[in-house]
Amino acid sequence: MSRFGVFILSALWAVLAQAEPLLKASVDRTRLEAGESLELTLESQDVTQFGKPDLRALEGDFEVRGTRQLNSLHTLDGETRASTRWIITLLPRRSGSLRIPELQLGQSHSQAIELQVLQADASRQDSAQVFVEATLDSTEVYVQAQAVLTLRIYHSVALYDDSSLSPLQLENAKVEPLGESRTYEKEINGVRHGVIETRYALYAQQSGSLDIPPLTFTATAAASSDEAPQGNGTARAGRQVQVSSLPLRLAVRPIP
Repeated sequence: MSRFGVFILSALWAVLAQAEPLLKASVDRTRLEAGESLELTLESQDVTQFGKPDLRALEGDFEVRGTRQLNSLHTLDGETRASTRWIITLLPRRSGSLRIPELQLGQSHSQAIELQVLQADASRQDSAQVFVEATLDSTEVYVQAQAVLTLRIYHSVALYDDSSLSPLQLENAKVEPLGESRTYEKEINGVRHGVIETRYALYAQQSGSLDIPPLTFTATAAASSDEAPQGNGTARAGRQVQVSSLPLRLAVRPIP
């Protein structure tokens, strides 16, 4: 090998030796409304790092609601690797364009992430303990073009795991779920609500009006300590709740 080749290899090894281990950052969404929480995930595969990421840089624009740590092992190309993830629940302190800054773990730094925090919709029926909101990303589409229906279930009381949602069935339209339902928190007029969000892709098959009927959510709301029955019975205390979204109409134009 020539002297020049040896020099290039030596330089590459020096760069690799000095490279800082990467701390990867990701969020569950980059666009949300004021009062909603989001999850920031930090992941490191550097087994020599101990301790926790320094989160002090978040304090200006975010309230840290909670942090949990997950350790895992996975095999790639016959090689077993360890990784550690920190899942951090954040509540933005204001609306507008926000930036999750670089965060540090030892000598590692994560990349910054840009967020858009929108003003909250003041028209929501926030006095109810459980309510449903349905929205469309567009009020008008062409035949066979995609429209996205988002259904959000808000609850300020704990719910048992027996909840159900009526199926979305439409005439003259194909319906496809968009990913799994996700959960997060939203503060409305000082009251913290859990949110269950489900999204559907709609593909109208003919022009005209596509009517989206109300979707009904049924669940058992856990009783408060004042409402709980006395005694040593094993029956769980709660009340049945059933709430529905408002109907929507989508205008479908013929393909030009």
